[in-house]
Order: sequence, then structure tokens, then C-alpha cells
Amino acid sequence: MPDPGFQLFPASAEKLWRKHPWHREIADFQLPEKELLSLPSACITASRHLGPEQAQGGVYSARGEYVSSSRHLRRNKDLTGGNPETIALPGDVPRLSGRYLYLGWFFNHYGHFVLESLCRTWALGEAGPVDGYLMHLHAPDARPADYLLAFFDLLAIPREKLIFVGQDMQVSELLLPSQQGVLSRGISGEMLALYRQLGSRAAKRKGDRLGDKLYISRRFLPSDQRGASNEKELEDRFRAQGYQVVHPQFLDVTTQLALFANARDFAGLEGSGLHNILFARAPRHVWMLGVEEQLADAITQVHLGRLCRCATELHLQRAPEFSGLHPRMTPFLVNPQGNDSACLSGIEPAAYDRFLWLSSLAAQLNRKGCDPVHAKDGQLCGKEAELLRLLRRPSAAGVPSHGVENSNELFVFWRAEREYAQGNVAAAIEHMAQCLPEYETHATFLHRYAQMLLAGGRNEQAREIAARALGLDPANPDLALFHAGLESVESRLARLRGLVEVFPRFVPGRIQLAEALAEAGSFDEAADVLEAVIHDSPEHRSLLPRLTWYLYRSAQYEAAEKTAREALSHAPNNPFSFVHLCRIHLARKEPAVALGWIDRAIAQAPEKKELLQLREKILGILGKKPG
Repeated sequence: MPDPGFQLFPASAEKLWRKHPWHREIADFQLPEKELLSLPSACITASRHLGPEQAQGGVYSARGEYVSSSRHLRRNKDLTGGNPETIALPGDVPRLSGRYLYLGWFFNHYGHFVLESLCRTWALGEAGPVDGYLMHLHAPDARPADYLLAFFDLLAIPREKLIFVGQDMQVSELLLPSQQGVLSRGISGEMLALYRQLGSRAAKRKGDRLGDKLYISRRFLPSDQRGASNEKELEDRFRAQGYQVVHPQFLDVTTQLALFANARDFAGLEGSGLHNILFARAPRHVWMLGVEEQLADAITQVHLGRLCRCATELHLQRAPEFSGLHPRMTPFLVNPQGNDSACLSGIEPAAYDRFLWLSSLAAQLNRKGCDPVHAKDGQLCGKEAELLRLLRRPSAAGVPSHGVENSNELFVFWRAEREYAQGNVAAAIEHMAQCLPEYETHATFLHRYAQMLLAGGRNEQAREIAARALGLDPANPDLALFHAGLESVESRLARLRGLVEVFPRFVPGRIQLAEALAEAGSFDEAADVLEAVIHDSPEHRSLLPRLTWYLYRSAQYEAAEKTAREALSHAPNNPFSFVHLCRIHLARKEPAVALGWIDRAIAQAPEKKELLQLREKILGILGKKPG
């Protein structure tokens, strides 16, 4: 094992690293001076999200002068560069009495939160008693990501004392610490110690000491985030070397940090997950695979390794480039060509991996409206380029164009998916079945084949194939969820409970668990599960009508009414919410109020006979004739 503090680069990565301008900028960078200012009668202006690299919001003195120490630096930019140098002090803004500590900008992205949002928390031990904590929020929807608030629990910051600056306000005394962590440039010794302290606190709370080797997977991240279409093979390589495969996005913050605190060796694709070496007590070695076209992000990771006295082994490969498609989002295939890593030797992507890769590329290109012409020579051979064009035109009829072998495996998968999309499920199954002998041990292929079998009504065969796939890929939450859906109610409920226990932030699993609980008649527990999902992930507010129903069925009428009204504020014309309110008021023996709600539901969905029948029932209770 190499001495900590030295980076290991294969020759190809070394050459690129040395010539990249960020390498020189990091070497020359100086952090702002460490200081903690006390500002009497300070003014703090509201957060304004202006884009990924722009924001407004800052701290001003009692005379309306911008305090430059409140600016937020990232890389070689000032995120808050648009703040005016002076402001006219408003006379009617809210005033906070007491002492408050400014903690900078809250970023909803995990990696940016870790590297940027904690960069003023070094002052927690030096500020003394305070009445609250102020933060600017960099988020388009002006909502902080709830799961990230767990960091403040570990910092012993009460959530009720954390104030996000949504409007201009004045503060009797504001404590302003300098920024001691700048993205991709530097982190102070005090901040490094605080990161490790957070990891130790999390490990103490969790108690269990796990393995000291972690592979941080990106396999189940959303398709608009860069990843490798055959990453499972890389996971298997490292698992055989004693690494535990971790999917951080499915774990709560405390569990994540506890895992990282105890780990010494890390591996994975370049990304935020590997930044977690900051929380490790004694990180030793990082193996990382990045892409040449996005070397700047890899340099950030190498720099973190240097700060942590941890050796970083950087391997690079090329990803295809398209005009208009940022390399941060371009999927690629793990391919050992031109790379001297022993972990990559012998990996040969299967045709199905290439098909999935091309499908992902096509989806990205379609969403972005990018030029379909391949910009540079890369990983696309002639058949792949032809298939990419077909995938970009999903309605294309007939066989592939002249010159392409119709028997090529890539096009067998394309035909299967095309038939499936057109509703010809039996034909899709037939195409997949002819490839089955070659893909008996390919879990992703088997998963897709089982989905088609289920759609074709071949449930028993689907269950058998899904079970085989799960045996090959037991840590796959999507596959486990699909397999659970093929079980009886009792077995499904047990499997879903186990799935959510292992992956507590796997939202589809939690939603399905709530459904299974409701199906079993446990509406109160179903409501608890679904309420937690919506609280943790506000983007799932479309589930509010379902939560209303669970609360109603568990006779929690007050909570059900509150949730139904919240659902209407989100979707004002949803007839289900009107019906739910009608039933809630009927249960409360308020038929006159219920009548008003059912009338509104019928206005939205006049074709539904069950609504008319419910209205007749209410009229009967009121002693009125239908009219």
C-alpha cells in the first residue's frame, strides 16, 4: 500500500492531471483568513436562487455596507458576486433580538452540502451561547432537503433554531464566521477535524462496526446523472476483494456517516459518494474511475484525498461527446481498453449492457434535443451508431436500415422493446427468450425479461425468473421491489418491511409498503409510512390524496381533513380530494357540508356514477329528493 498523501495515476491520467488548469489553481489557492466577526444591528438580505452558479443574499453592517466575509466562494468564482456593495436599510423588516450565528449557504445537493454548507460550522465551538442560526438557501423551490437536516442533529443544532433567510431581516447581534472550506480549492484543519467528528458521532449512535472497505455505487442514481451502464460487474469485482457495496442515496445521513467513519479503503466511480472520505477516521486508499471529459470533478476528489492524507488511485476512460450534452450527464460503459487497472482487466460489456447504454444515451439526447451526430470518435461502432439513431426515433417502423445485420443482438433487444412499447407483449417475450441461454447469469436482463413476462400474464414464469435475478443481484432494491410484488399479500408485506429496513430512503419501496399495509387493513401504519415519504420528499405531494384515504380509513378525521385541504392546495381540481372531504364530513355526521363537497367532485367528474350514487345517499340523509 502506498504512503498516504501521495496520488497514484496511471500514465494516461498523470498527463491530463498535470496539464489541467485546476491543478495549478488548487496549488496556488489560499483560504480566507479564519475570523469570527460580531456585527451589531446587522442586516441580512433574503436568499435568491439565480441559477446553479449564481445567488444573492448577504450580510450588511448597521450602515448598510456589504460585509465581504459573508460572500460565498466556490472554485474560482463568487456565487454571491451579484450582491450590491451597499443597501438602504429598510425600516419595516423583521428584527431578531439576541445573538445569532450565520452558517452560510444550504445546498440541497448532497455533495455540495458536504463540501460547502458546512464550511462555517467550525465556529460552533467558539461562538458561545446563541439564540439561533441563520442560513441562506440555494434551492429553486425554496425548500431545504429534509434528509440533510440530520447533519444539524449531529452538530447539536436544534432544528427549531435554524432559520432560513427568506426575507430581509435585522439582527441585534450577528456572529459571522469566515468560510473555511471552498469547493475544489481548500479545507481548513479545523473543518477536517469537524468532518471526522461528525463521522465519529454517527458511528457512536449506530453502534455497529462494519467492514473497512466500501464500494460506493452510482448504479441506481437517476438516469440524468452520469453513471456506467455495466457498473454491476465492477461492484462484483470489488465485492470479491472484500468490499461492501453501498448505495448512499438509499440510506439516512447518520447511517451513511457511520459506515464511512469506520472505512479505510474506498472505491467507485467519480462522484459525491467518494467525498465521504472526509468523515473517515483514518482513510487509507481510494480507487476511482472517472472520465477524461470531466476531469475537473476527479481533481476535486484527488485534492480531498491529499487533504485527508489518503492515497488516490485515479483511472480515466473516455465517454462519448455530443453537442449540447454535458459530459457530467453522459453515461458510459466500464471498459478496460487503454486502462492498466487490475480491477478492470477482463471486463467485457455484454451486448445487453451496450443496448442499455445506448438507450440511456438516446433518452438523454432526446430530452436535451441534442444533435444526433456523434461529435468525436469514441466508443460507438457502426452498428451502435445506427442503433442510436433508431432509438432516437422510437416510432420508427420496419427493420434497421440497409447495411446492418438484422440478426445482431443489439437489434434483437431493440425489436423486443419496440414490440413491447407497441403492446405486442408476446412478440417482445419471444425476442427476449431467444437470448435467454446467453443471459442466464445477467441479472439486469433477467429483470427486464420478468417484467415482460408479468405484462404478458405469465406470472409464475415471471416469479421464477425474478427470483433467479434476485439471487444474482440481492442488493438491488428495484429488483427486490419487483419480486415482492409477485408474492402473496403476507409474503409481500414481510419482504417490503425487510427492503425498507435495509434501504430506508428507497422511496418506491416505502410507497409499496404503505400500499401493502393498507391492503392488509393496517391503515394507521400505512398512513405513518406515507406521511414520512411526503415529509422527506416533498416532490411526492401527489400522494396526498392517497394519504388522506389512509387517514380517513383509520378514523383520523381531523388529520385527514387537513391533508385533503393540503392536497387541494397542490392540485385544486382533484375530484378525489373533494370526495375524501365529503366522506370525512359524513363520518362526522355533517351531511350538509358533505353535500357541498360531492357537488364539487361531480362538477369535475360528472361521468362517474359512484359519485352520483353517493350524492343520492347524502340527499336521503338530509331528507331531500334527488334533483
